Amino acid sequence: MNLEKNFGSNVGYLQVFAAAFIWGSYGLFVRGLDYSPEFILFYCFFFGFSGLLIYVSLREGLTWVKPCLANWKWMILPSCLTGLSWLAYTYSINFTSVSNAAFLIYTAPVFTVIFAPLIIKERLEVRTIVALIISILGTMSIMGYSTLFSSGLSLIGDLIALAGGMTYGLLALYLKRLPPGVLGLKSNIVLSAYIALALLPFVLISAERLNLKGFFLLMVLGLLQQTFAATLFHLGLRSIKAQHAGIMTYIEPLAATVLAALFLHEGISAGSMLGGALIITAGLLIVTRKDQV
Repeated sequence: MNLEKNFGSNVGYLQVFAAAFIWGSYGLFVRGLDYSPEFILFYCFFFGFSGLLIYVSLREGLTWVKPCLANWKWMILPSCLTGLSWLAYTYSINFTSVSNAAFLIYTAPVFTVIFAPLIIKERLEVRTIVALIISILGTMSIMGYSTLFSSGLSLIGDLIALAGGMTYGLLALYLKRLPPGVLGLKSNIVLSAYIALALLPFVLISAERLNLKGFFLLMVLGLLQQTFAATLFHLGLRSIKAQHAGIMTYIEPLAATVLAALFLHEGISAGSMLGGALIITAGLLIVTRKDQV
């Protein structure tokens, strides 16, 4: 019985790790797209929803509809938090530096750890705090040192990114409150539908139109980031603590650096290598825990 429990917990960590690594490819796609944030995110969630709809319908028929409809109210807040965090991240880049925006978005686990005892009554662990500090230092090492909260438009961008980090950090906590039978494919399909519907008016009134390259990139982006990665994240939350999941998502900036080096031929600095080592150390510190949820 303990073996099965430990195996299930390890699978949860692998699922969250894989999701965060895939999310690290977001910048690669956006680099090749010349569309507004609302346009990109609408099609990301639309294609993500379409992929989920096809998969779940083929796998379960129409039996998935009833639990989704029965728990639709549970998904309103997580959907808002998801949409706001993605919009904040994308918009903040227009006002502040990419490194500032990325670093402040990755404050999300800080808010997850802070609010976990209040929202879902998770006991705050000393090891989690240590891992969080190590991860933050690792992220700073990867992204370098820049001026945060300076003035003017840069300050506005920094504040938007920080708000995005807070909403992203709260997301894991409210997903964790979902009924176990809903958290996973069903929660992600409802969340994707909500966000696509909310962004649809912006696309309808927009003068932007999809070309063949944009259609292909946005379809792959949606299927990869939302259909696959987000579902893995939702499934992983079933068996691990929200605060642990937050620490594991720090693999995302490391993945972004590695993927940029592979596909965009960007160099990997000594700071990036040090940061990567710190983030991996923090992840191992969390994964090797014996008392999982």
